[in-house]
Amino acid sequence: MSILTSGNKIGFFYKHLIAVVAINILPLFIMSGLLYSNFIADYKANLLEAMDSEIALLVSTSRSALLFNDKQSASVLLSSLESYSSTRYTQIYDADMQLFAEYTRPGQYIDMPVNELNKQLVIKGENIYLSKQITIGQENLGFIVISANTNALNTQKERYLLIIGLALLGSLILAYLLNWTLQKRLTSPISELISLVGYVAKNERYHKRLNSERNDEIGDLILGVNTMLDTIETHETQLYNRAHYDELTQLPNRHLLMERLSHAINIAERNGSQIALLFLDLDRFKVINDSLGHRIGDELLLQVASKLVKVLRVSDSISRWGGDEFVMLLEDVKSKKDIDITVEKIIMELSKPTMVSGHRLHVTTSVGIARFPLDGKDCQSLLKHADISMYHAKEQGIGKSCYFNPSMLNKSVQRLTMEMHVHKAFEDNDFFLMYQPQIQSNSEKIVGFEALIRWKLNGELVPPDQFLSIIEDVGLMHQLCLWVLEEACKQNVRWQQAGLTPVKMSINLPPSFIIQPQCLHNIRSILKDTGLAAEYLEIELTENTFLDSRSIAGPILQTLKDLGINIAIDDFGTGYSCMSYLQDLPIGTLKIDGSFVKGLGLSQANEGIVQSIITLGKSLNMEIVAECVETEQQLLILNKMNCDVIQGFFYSKPLTADDATSFLRNDEGAPFLKESG
Repeated sequence: MSILTSGNKIGFFYKHLIAVVAINILPLFIMSGLLYSNFIADYKANLLEAMDSEIALLVSTSRSALLFNDKQSASVLLSSLESYSSTRYTQIYDADMQLFAEYTRPGQYIDMPVNELNKQLVIKGENIYLSKQITIGQENLGFIVISANTNALNTQKERYLLIIGLALLGSLILAYLLNWTLQKRLTSPISELISLVGYVAKNERYHKRLNSERNDEIGDLILGVNTMLDTIETHETQLYNRAHYDELTQLPNRHLLMERLSHAINIAERNGSQIALLFLDLDRFKVINDSLGHRIGDELLLQVASKLVKVLRVSDSISRWGGDEFVMLLEDVKSKKDIDITVEKIIMELSKPTMVSGHRLHVTTSVGIARFPLDGKDCQSLLKHADISMYHAKEQGIGKSCYFNPSMLNKSVQRLTMEMHVHKAFEDNDFFLMYQPQIQSNSEKIVGFEALIRWKLNGELVPPDQFLSIIEDVGLMHQLCLWVLEEACKQNVRWQQAGLTPVKMSINLPPSFIIQPQCLHNIRSILKDTGLAAEYLEIELTENTFLDSRSIAGPILQTLKDLGINIAIDDFGTGYSCMSYLQDLPIGTLKIDGSFVKGLGLSQANEGIVQSIITLGKSLNMEIVAECVETEQQLLILNKMNCDVIQGFFYSKPLTADDATSFLRNDEGAPFLKESG
């Protein structure tokens, strides 16, 4: 079979020739065309530039001739243009549009009436007409017209095209001869390449390679094919890894997990053994991610993955399920104790502070546990039940674990039902506020209220801890915070407009709201719209706000402080182990956690903690508020410790807006109605 032809197919030689022509000659042709166009354009641009220079010179030199009506001098001036070969004619007109002087090159004629020159520049075919006024100060002396042509360009065009044609023809001949020489050296290696490609296509194996010692293009081609096969092998490996491993952490992904879980179930069925599936979800990871950015979040996930790998047994495997969720597979579990030991290791390892890009981050995890065959006999059931039990672990607090129980299925349904009720509550405006008074201890005067969110479902109050987490999960917390802020501020303004003593309104806001970029704008807008002075608004934050978002929250809190808003730390004493933020941040109030207050009179340790908090706060010029004060004994102890403000059932339970109004009206030295419970 000839290399030139194969039946009706075009032979390799001609294909190669066409390719050479297409790759080399055609671009040369296109480039020549572009150069030709640029040559024409440059010629015309240079001509216009020269004409503009000429007419500018003539304008300046013809003013005196027009002023003194010296036509002879003007004619001499124009005749100097004879040296410019492109110039056809030049005319000078006076202010009355009368021809003053002109010059016409032999063989040329005036072909553009002056009344048609309504523009400075006119181009007609190969002729160019340029006109310009002659002025002195604000006085119009006349104008000048100059005409040129591009005839001189034609000769250069023909010469340019001839050179291009010869170059293209020579290139085509050279390409043909070169192709004829090269094709003789191509036959043998190309046949080998065809054989190799056929083998790869048939067997789908990429290990075979061609050997060549040629130091030319054919050698490069063979090397390229070998490299291509290397790349394909690598790509196949990469495709497998992408399909089975997480891109960020390089842990097995959910696809590989399902394969391993299915395999583990089959082995467990044959051997009568047990396996455990641990579903891990990092606590408060969203706060870290939103406040510090996704880059920090990704680095944290990498370190978490590394920590999880360290606690694995040889027979176990860990995978990233997605986001901040991980799934651990424990095979050949002998007892529940084996699982508990592993879970404890996980929680302890992750609870250690993690340094990420200069940030000391605290991360914990909630762990849901499902066992085979007790909690499920297939992959989907085990995963579902481990996931459900993980959510139940979260309900118990951070860093908790929970085994699956069939009763959780009902609770899971209940949670979905609650989510639907929450959405409807927003649509129907079913949420409302209660207000708990804050009493100054030394005077028993009311100094503020804490606004508390409440919700009635089917006539029954739903505890906030049961619906606030759901609101956070479904992404409605920001909307709720805006409503609470606006409603509480409006109520405070109503009290002031009624002539009642101005008091502070305390509102507890979550970290997710504070770290939002629009937080400051929203608070400013609400204060402006409601008319409440900033000094009568207090924002309460939990210690956890500063756990991982201190760098973000700090500037925001400082700005709020500068506006006149007081910043309070709620539930102080139970959260953040490092209290340096008390000095670094603009905090005006410490609210002692109610768990310590309830222990007053019962535990000397509790009294010591409360006294220490009060002493610490006083040393930093902070106001101290005690929550959950329910007994007279607690009140007496707190007064003895110089606590500033008392809040709790001893003075009042949370009140409706109307009852709170009455409470304020009675605040004229009369003793408060004390309620316990």
